Amino acid sequence: MGRSLTETKVLRKLDIPDFRHLTKDKVVSFVSMLPQMDPDVAKHALEQFPAFAETSLAIVGCLKDSLGTIVSSNAENMNEFNARCQEALAALEGELRREDLTDEGRKLVIDGIMGIIGAMGQKDSENKEFLSGIFNGTLVAGLLVLLCLASPLGLRMNTSVGG
Repeated sequence: MGRSLTETKVLRKLDIPDFRHLTKDKVVSFVSMLPQMDPDVAKHALEQFPAFAETSLAIVGCLKDSLGTIVSSNAENMNEFNARCQEALAALEGELRREDLTDEGRKLVIDGIMGIIGAMGQKDSENKEFLSGIFNGTLVAGLLVLLCLASPLGLRMNTSVGG
Protein backbone atom coordinates (compact mmCIF):
# COMPACT_ATOMS: atom_id res chain seq x y z
CA MET A 1 0.00 0.00 0.00
CA GLY A 2 1.44 3.38 -0.97
CA ARG A 3 2.07 6.01 1.66
CA SER A 4 0.79 9.08 -0.11
CA LEU A 5 -0.53 11.26 2.70
CA THR A 6 1.68 14.24 3.36
CA GLU A 7 1.41 16.43 6.44
CA THR A 8 -0.56 19.02 4.50
CA LYS A 9 -3.06 16.43 3.23
CA VAL A 10 -3.55 14.94 6.68
CA LEU A 11 -4.07 18.36 8.26
CA ARG A 12 -6.57 19.28 5.55
CA LYS A 13 -8.51 16.00 6.00
CA LEU A 14 -8.63 16.55 9.76
CA ASP A 15 -9.54 20.23 9.26
CA ILE A 16 -6.92 21.46 11.73
CA PRO A 17 -4.06 23.99 11.31
CA ASP A 18 -1.43 21.76 12.94
CA PHE A 19 -1.18 18.53 14.91
CA ARG A 20 -1.27 20.38 18.24
CA HIS A 21 -4.97 20.92 17.48
CA LEU A 22 -5.66 17.19 17.18
CA THR A 23 -8.60 16.58 19.52
CA LYS A 24 -9.99 13.39 21.03
CA ASP A 25 -12.82 13.29 18.50
CA LYS A 26 -10.33 13.47 15.61
CA VAL A 27 -7.94 10.80 16.94
CA VAL A 28 -9.96 7.95 15.40
CA SER A 29 -9.78 9.64 11.98
CA PHE A 30 -6.06 10.24 12.47
CA VAL A 31 -5.43 6.60 13.41
CA SER A 32 -7.35 5.39 10.36
CA MET A 33 -5.03 7.49 8.14
CA LEU A 34 -1.79 6.22 9.71
CA PRO A 35 -1.23 3.36 7.23
CA GLN A 36 -1.32 5.81 4.32
CA MET A 37 1.01 8.34 5.96
CA ASP A 38 4.66 8.75 5.38
CA PRO A 39 6.41 7.48 8.55
CA ASP A 40 8.06 10.87 9.12
CA VAL A 41 4.65 12.59 8.96
CA ALA A 42 3.25 10.15 11.53
CA LYS A 43 6.22 10.64 13.85
CA HIS A 44 5.99 14.42 13.49
CA ALA A 45 2.26 14.34 14.26
CA LEU A 46 2.73 12.15 17.33
CA GLU A 47 5.49 14.41 18.62
CA GLN A 48 3.10 17.37 18.46
CA PHE A 49 0.29 15.47 20.14
CA PRO A 50 1.84 14.21 23.38
CA ALA A 51 -1.51 13.15 24.79
CA PHE A 52 -2.02 10.70 21.90
CA ALA A 53 -1.33 7.64 24.04
CA GLU A 54 -3.54 8.93 26.84
CA THR A 55 -6.32 9.78 24.39
CA SER A 56 -6.00 6.37 22.74
CA LEU A 57 -6.24 4.71 26.14
CA ALA A 58 -9.31 6.81 26.96
CA ILE A 59 -10.96 5.71 23.72
CA VAL A 60 -10.11 2.07 24.46
CA GLY A 61 -11.51 2.57 27.97
CA CYS A 62 -14.78 3.85 26.52
CA LEU A 63 -14.93 0.89 24.16
CA LYS A 64 -14.23 -1.46 27.08
CA ASP A 65 -17.04 0.13 29.10
CA SER A 66 -19.44 -0.16 26.16
CA LEU A 67 -18.46 -3.78 25.63
CA GLY A 68 -18.96 -4.48 29.34
CA THR A 69 -22.44 -2.95 29.17
CA ILE A 70 -23.34 -5.05 26.14
CA VAL A 71 -22.11 -8.27 27.73
CA SER A 72 -23.82 -7.48 31.04
CA SER A 73 -27.10 -6.64 29.32
CA ASN A 74 -26.82 -9.84 27.29
CA ALA A 75 -26.29 -11.88 30.47
CA GLU A 76 -29.35 -10.26 32.07
CA ASN A 77 -31.46 -11.04 29.00
CA MET A 78 -30.28 -14.64 28.96
CA ASN A 79 -30.99 -15.04 32.68
CA GLU A 80 -34.49 -13.60 32.20
CA PHE A 81 -35.16 -15.88 29.22
CA ASN A 82 -33.96 -18.95 31.12
CA ALA A 83 -36.02 -18.01 34.20
CA ARG A 84 -39.19 -17.71 32.08
CA CYS A 85 -38.43 -21.05 30.42
CA GLN A 86 -37.94 -22.68 33.83
CA GLU A 87 -41.28 -21.28 35.00
CA ALA A 88 -43.00 -22.69 31.90
CA LEU A 89 -41.28 -26.05 32.37
CA ALA A 90 -42.36 -26.19 36.02
CA ALA A 91 -45.96 -25.43 35.01
CA LEU A 92 -45.90 -28.15 32.35
CA GLU A 93 -44.34 -30.65 34.75
CA GLY A 94 -47.17 -29.85 37.17
CA GLU A 95 -49.65 -30.66 34.41
CA LEU A 96 -47.95 -34.03 33.84
CA ARG A 97 -48.63 -34.95 37.49
CA ARG A 98 -52.37 -34.52 37.07
CA GLU A 99 -54.13 -37.86 37.35
CA ASP A 100 -57.01 -36.81 35.10
CA LEU A 101 -54.70 -35.95 32.16
CA THR A 102 -55.57 -37.91 29.03
CA ASP A 103 -52.96 -39.61 26.88
CA GLU A 104 -53.50 -36.92 24.23
CA GLY A 105 -53.11 -34.19 26.87
CA ARG A 106 -49.95 -35.88 28.20
CA LYS A 107 -48.52 -35.95 24.66
CA LEU A 108 -49.26 -32.22 24.20
CA VAL A 109 -47.58 -31.38 27.52
CA ILE A 110 -44.51 -33.45 26.63
CA ASP A 111 -44.37 -31.75 23.21
CA GLY A 112 -44.53 -28.39 24.99
CA ILE A 113 -41.67 -29.39 27.29
CA MET A 114 -39.57 -30.56 24.34
CA GLY A 115 -40.31 -27.30 22.49
CA ILE A 116 -39.11 -25.22 25.43
CA ILE A 117 -35.98 -27.33 25.83
CA GLY A 118 -35.28 -26.92 22.10
CA ALA A 119 -35.81 -23.14 22.31
CA MET A 120 -33.42 -22.95 25.26
CA GLY A 121 -30.76 -24.87 23.34
CA GLN A 122 -31.20 -22.69 20.28
CA LYS A 123 -31.03 -19.49 22.36
CA ASP A 124 -27.87 -20.77 24.08
CA SER A 125 -26.23 -21.46 20.70
CA GLU A 126 -27.24 -18.02 19.41
CA ASN A 127 -25.86 -16.41 22.56
CA LYS A 128 -22.53 -18.22 22.23
CA GLU A 129 -22.33 -17.15 18.59
CA PHE A 130 -23.11 -13.55 19.59
CA LEU A 131 -20.43 -13.51 22.30
CA SER A 132 -17.93 -15.14 19.95
CA GLY A 133 -18.66 -12.45 17.36
CA ILE A 134 -18.11 -9.70 19.91
CA PHE A 135 -14.84 -11.29 21.06
CA ASN A 136 -13.58 -11.78 17.50
CA GLY A 137 -14.60 -8.27 16.47
CA THR A 138 -12.87 -6.77 19.48
CA LEU A 139 -9.75 -8.83 18.84
CA VAL A 140 -9.62 -7.80 15.17
CA ALA A 141 -10.21 -4.13 16.03
CA GLY A 142 -7.48 -4.21 18.65
CA LEU A 143 -5.01 -5.83 16.29
CA LEU A 144 -5.85 -3.32 13.55
CA VAL A 145 -5.27 -0.40 15.90
CA LEU A 146 -1.93 -1.87 16.97
CA LEU A 147 -0.88 -2.43 13.36
CA CYS A 148 -2.03 1.04 12.34
CA LEU A 149 -0.03 2.57 15.16
CA ALA A 150 3.05 0.44 14.62
CA SER A 151 3.32 0.41 10.82
CA PRO A 152 3.98 4.11 10.18
CA LEU A 153 6.41 4.29 13.06
CA GLY A 154 8.85 2.00 11.34
CA LEU A 155 7.79 -1.47 12.48
CA ARG A 156 9.07 -4.02 10.02
CA MET A 157 7.79 -7.54 10.26
CA ASN A 158 9.47 -10.44 8.53
CA THR A 159 6.67 -12.70 7.35
CA SER A 160 8.81 -15.12 5.38
CA VAL A 161 9.14 -18.60 6.82
CA GLY A 162 12.68 -19.73 7.53
CA GLY A 163 14.02 -16.39 6.31
